[in-house]
Amino acid sequence: MATFQRETSHQLKGHKKVIKNRVNPSVLFLLVTALASIAISNNAMSADTHGHKDEHTDEHKSEHKDEHGEEEGHIEITKVNAQKAGIINATAGAGQIKQTTTVYGKAVIDSSAISQVRARFPGLITKLTVNVGDNVTTGENIAQVESSDSLTRYNITAPISGVITKRHANPGDLTNQQPLLTVENYKQLWVQYKIFPSQRQAIHTGQQVTISSTAATTQSSIMHLMANKNQPFIIARVPLDNSKGSWAPGQLLTGSVVTHQVDVNLVIDNRAFQSVEGKNIIFVTNKGGYETRELTLGQTDGQFSQVISGLKAGEQYALINSYLLKADLGKAGAAHAH
Repeated sequence: MATFQRETSHQLKGHKKVIKNRVNPSVLFLLVTALASIAISNNAMSADTHGHKDEHTDEHKSEHKDEHGEEEGHIEITKVNAQKAGIINATAGAGQIKQTTTVYGKAVIDSSAISQVRARFPGLITKLTVNVGDNVTTGENIAQVESSDSLTRYNITAPISGVITKRHANPGDLTNQQPLLTVENYKQLWVQYKIFPSQRQAIHTGQQVTISSTAATTQSSIMHLMANKNQPFIIARVPLDNSKGSWAPGQLLTGSVVTHQVDVNLVIDNRAFQSVEGKNIIFVTNKGGYETRELTLGQTDGQFSQVISGLKAGEQYALINSYLLKADLGKAGAAHAH
């Protein structure tokens, strides 16, 4: 088009020269006016064509952006960034829906884990090397006594490993068969839960128990069911591993006893659910990040729910810190509305 304009301008100048020499001024004026109109018309065509092209391009870009932009319900995030944010995924699969009964009790020490240390023979205590709160190990020397009969000295060793909870004597005292020290081992405790008549038919030995406090949770199972004389309840004894020192004798503890369980083809951890616009949704991984899903659910036990539709076995979903994805989804929605 620019070439055509240059040619038209060149022709116009040529015509002006010819006309100037051969045509009278009135005719010359009319010819110049006509040629100028042609040039203006060509410029208008060029501008119109260019404007149409720009308009078409803008429309195409807009349509392309709408079609290929961020999809609704999609969160764009790389795996690396998701891990840095602390988002942990879980894989959907088969599981169990459990019915439970809640019971209450407290942690106690097993009678075999308490030992009172005494002297073998009467005599004078010449040395006592431990105090209340000290930890001892089996076979460790903890006291020395001079026998009243032979006047020889012999060592007293710790009969079990544990902590000194009581000190009953001091150096210079006579033994006279009284306890010198008390040692208690807290590595293995028991929880004694009260089982009332309304619960008795559902509770049996071997059932799984989730032991809980305000600070910790662990798994165990009912070892014994014992009658409790003159009381309206029986005692369920549950072993409690305390090798890490997380529990204490006398601590009040809650127990969740599994009384019935059903196997299902697909379950989801309830911690994955987030409420968005009045709907409980989860975030399922896809190629670019996560997408929202609304599921059809069946049975639930409060911890896991049966999935009827909306999720397939093997798919991964955000479990820990999925609320961060919900926050990003809210930001994206606000930006789109703006």
